Amino acid sequence: MRKPFVVANWKMHKSVDEALDFIRSLQGRLPDADLVECGVAANFLALYPMLQEVKGQPLEIISQNAYAEYEGAYTGEVSPKALADAGINYALLGHIERRKLFNETDDLVNRKVIATLQAGMTPIICTDETMIQKEFSGSVHYVFEQLINVLRGVSFDQVKNIIISYEPSWAVGVGQHANPNLAEEGCRLIRQTIADSYSYEVADKIRILYGGSVNPENIKQIMNKPDIDGVLIGRASLDTDNFLSMINTVVELYKGAK
Repeated sequence: MRKPFVVANWKMHKSVDEALDFIRSLQGRLPDADLVECGVAANFLALYPMLQEVKGQPLEIISQNAYAEYEGAYTGEVSPKALADAGINYALLGHIERRKLFNETDDLVNRKVIATLQAGMTPIICTDETMIQKEFSGSVHYVFEQLINVLRGVSFDQVKNIIISYEPSWAVGVGQHANPNLAEEGCRLIRQTIADSYSYEVADKIRILYGGSVNPENIKQIMNKPDIDGVLIGRASLDTDNFLSMINTVVELYKGAK
């Protein structure tokens, strides 16, 4: 069984002091890491102070982005090697807001994925619902075009070390009610895309998260779906009690399924 992963994406919220207060408020309240993996994706300024504060707690501090190069004349960008050297294990790549607001292309995200993997980090690749028909072994399948593009050049061994987050544009940042059935269908088709491109064995091991208007009221219905292995939570994760409530819901479901 794939271990669930609950990720808070704070976007451009919380100062460094607010981020540290949040981390301190979690002290002794997070479940065992054997039951669930938890993480917070914070702004760059807060990452290193949070890493120092979180020592001893089962909580990953996650970068919201990383560039496609390790060093050079790229003012304002952050090197995946620098993040890895600081102790960051995960980076969100290709978030729908990065694509819409900063015009990130599949090619750029692909280069970021390769660089992040080579730095020894795990990319959490965000992908939307854009699909095309492709033929594999004589059968026609619907596959995620964006995901195929950003995984170009990722080897069989490397792809085992990625996480994918399904972010349908109709549900991200709009506050609409997430539809668990549509979320499951999207995650199932992502797993099919991975199976077609690599193998069913690889697809069965990769964790697929759902991101889009997840909150304490709907997380149980979402996480009850077989192809959803975790969630990427936006505004509902800014409150400590909400975040813990959602983590505990996921733990109880995981215990019940084991």
